[in-house]
Amino acid sequence: MAKYSSNMTQEQRLIAVEHLYVVSPRHKQLLDQMEYCRTYSRISREPRCMLIEGYQGAGKTTLHEYYERLHPRERTEDGMKIPVLAATIAVPATVKSLVTKLLRTLGDPEAERGSVVNQTHRLYYFLKECGVEILVLDEFQHFIDRDSQKILKTISDWLKVLIVETRLPIVLIGMPYSHFVLDARGNEQLRRRFSIREDLTPFTWGEASEEQREFRTFLKMVDDELPLPGRSHLGGVTTAFRFYCATGGVMYSVMELVRTAAAEAIRCGTPILTPQLLAWAYDKRFARLYPGTPNPFTAAPRDLVMVPVEQEIPPFRSLGDFRSEKETAASVLAA
Repeated sequence: MAKYSSNMTQEQRLIAVEHLYVVSPRHKQLLDQMEYCRTYSRISREPRCMLIEGYQGAGKTTLHEYYERLHPRERTEDGMKIPVLAATIAVPATVKSLVTKLLRTLGDPEAERGSVVNQTHRLYYFLKECGVEILVLDEFQHFIDRDSQKILKTISDWLKVLIVETRLPIVLIGMPYSHFVLDARGNEQLRRRFSIREDLTPFTWGEASEEQREFRTFLKMVDDELPLPGRSHLGGVTTAFRFYCATGGVMYSVMELVRTAAAEAIRCGTPILTPQLLAWAYDKRFARLYPGTPNPFTAAPRDLVMVPVEQEIPPFRSLGDFRSEKETAASVLAA
């Protein structure tokens, strides 16, 4: 928690801004689900596994980084205990690259040594010795080869065996099309283990007051945690709508805008985030991305334009590797 203290130096305040992280209600729900997977898997017949999908900038990576901080590593008399083991899946995704990354993250000084089989057995050993309780794998969409547009079945099968052999819950995090891996033909056993699926989407600003309230609540939480002596009332209706027009409700963009403006406020000795500072921060970080769009923090209300949230979803549906949405139990039985 950042929050302002008159005893903080300028450098301390700048560091606090850079590391500011606010747990929104939607992030809190996902953190609770992750904790459920970790704790309930101790007594369940099968580990509870989970898939989290979301667009770039929605806060997926910061979510699992925060979860790691909630369960930090601890050195004991019996060695290092690592309750949460998190790793990012590399490109290209191979069993060798993933098992090496996991061993390296565990602290194995010879992570790259040995065949995949030997590395995998070492991984099983270290997972148990280090007391790992849950495994988090980010960038799960890399299980799809973008060049060939094919599911990487070998690494998918390796992951399935890892769950069976270790009985550890796994949280997969990836882009909105990541579920195609689980839903592909031949991955039925892997799909069954990931019955918990959640989405992390940008904030919205529709006509429903509840949608607006969620975004405004998040901005107020951010405002309350800023290491500034005054409150900037970021959650006010007008300011919040200008934020939404500037960012499309994407969390990364919101925080980038706030951090840029707050850092400048600290350097200039300004007690709050003024409209002028927010306008300057927008020009500094986003204006070039949306040429011709008026600055949301200086534009008249009638001239406000919401920036589009555009994310590429590759045409994986055309591959034929995926289970058809029209395939029903009746059609299967009739075959």
